[in-house]
Amino acid sequence: MVESRLLCPNVPHVSMNVVCSNACGTKFLYDHCIGAMRDGGLDPSPSHTEETTVYAILAANQAADFYRDTLKALSNQLQHNKSLSGSEGDAYQGCLGDYAAASNSIARIVYGNLDNCYFKDLIGMYLSGITSLESCRDRMLAPWMKVPPLYPKVEGDRNKVVMAYLLGRLLVGL
Repeated sequence: MVESRLLCPNVPHVSMNVVCSNACGTKFLYDHCIGAMRDGGLDPSPSHTEETTVYAILAANQAADFYRDTLKALSNQLQHNKSLSGSEGDAYQGCLGDYAAASNSIARIVYGNLDNCYFKDLIGMYLSGITSLESCRDRMLAPWMKVPPLYPKVEGDRNKVVMAYLLGRLLVGL
């Protein structure tokens, strides 16, 4: 759980429902946002508020945790699955680089920007992470390949970082 310790200037304190409603334009993303905040241990009651930055940090940290799990699964498949086709192995190998770039972006967002109340370059960093995960996703959807078993993890990771981006976007311009 993210501690309620931030005091960024001019950042509103809102409830979980309000922040997810303001950030997410679809019911799917809204429900995903509410679930992620609850999973992160935040109080869902309408009377409980947090600084918007707390929600953004929690979402970014959750995305980073999912990245680590997927990286382990990719590495495990490359090292231990002798039945991988050449194209599937090549896709997984390329995804390792894509995930390294996405992980770097999310780490910079959390530890360089959000933790320091610096919101200026957030959009570009989020989009860089999203683009990296989309590169991995596209590798796995190449027309000559059957959809690999790790594809749902990659798509889930992309959804996590999109949600983090939507929450972070609320901070831009403050």
